[in-house]
Amino acid sequence: MGYDFVLGGESHTVHPIHEPEGPNLRIDGQPLRAELVPGLARGEFFLEVDGRRERLFLASEGDVHFVHWRGRTHRVEAINALERARRAASAAGGTEVLRAPMPGTVVEVATRAGEDVVAGALLMTIESMKLQTAITSPRDARVAEVFVSPGATFDQGAELVRLESAEDEGEADPGDPGKGGQPG
Repeated sequence: MGYDFVLGGESHTVHPIHEPEGPNLRIDGQPLRAELVPGLARGEFFLEVDGRRERLFLASEGDVHFVHWRGRTHRVEAINALERARRAASAAGGTEVLRAPMPGTVVEVATRAGEDVVAGALLMTIESMKLQTAITSPRDARVAEVFVSPGATFDQGAELVRLESAEDEGEADPGDPGKGGQPG
């Protein structure tokens, strides 16, 4: 059985190899010997791949993992087949609340209520365990509400931003003068 992951917008497949000696993972077809060893600090780990040892920090929420490695933070999403099907079946648009993937502090808020944003647009930057993470819009939308301000602290799962479809609010009906349209 393999596992699908998305890293940097690219999909990768990881297969465990259940043999006592030799490689224990196959990533995109390449066999590797890998081991993740906990460090002393919270979230600190050492990744040993084919004899090379690298220090990294991990923070997770469900199937989303934030990996701080070599001075950069990477968002790694483990793709659950059932979740993938649910997302594909759900209607586009509607209201969506973006929640904190981990406890932390707001470093910067880059948007405001009423602003239209495109998929991937920076909404805010948060910091957790000395790692900064960009919170971006998962789709084209209108920012309905920003729940936090710079310097605010929050718990894991806290509401950060509520998005709505750009059509959900203020859409004019040409035959309805109460909604900005012309009388027919």
